[in-house]
Amino acid sequence: MHCWLGAAPKAARNSARNAVPQGRFQIRKLTFEPRKRLHQPAEFQIVKRRGKKFSDAFFSLSILANHETHARLGLSIATRTFGTAVARNRIKRLARESFRLNQHSLPSVDVTVSARDAARSASSTELRLSLDEHWKSITQKW
Repeated sequence: MHCWLGAAPKAARNSARNAVPQGRFQIRKLTFEPRKRLHQPAEFQIVKRRGKKFSDAFFSLSILANHETHARLGLSIATRTFGTAVARNRIKRLARESFRLNQHSLPSVDVTVSARDAARSASSTELRLSLDEHWKSITQKW
């Protein structure tokens, strides 16, 4: 018997779709859309000036409540701290990825992330753990 993939009975396709009750498992988009970023220099300045500060050996974060329904991220990685574009982009990739994975647990805040000198020689694992701790502290204290 020949079976075409597109010729499966409609009832069979729908029964598989209905096997898990609707609303039981929520699939979240783990994207980093432009609306979840700080774009303007004025936005960065406001967050850095008025925001609450969190820091450790690798990162310095400033957090300020926003009027959006989601958290927004701004990266401020200094050239004098990291020198080469390769080093700066590595830190930026790590920070964006960490934010992307943790964005749904964060409250509606604007976050600016600045890297410190120690981050240049730190391993990727150490940097991820540091950022994860920052996201947890923001969630708990906000």
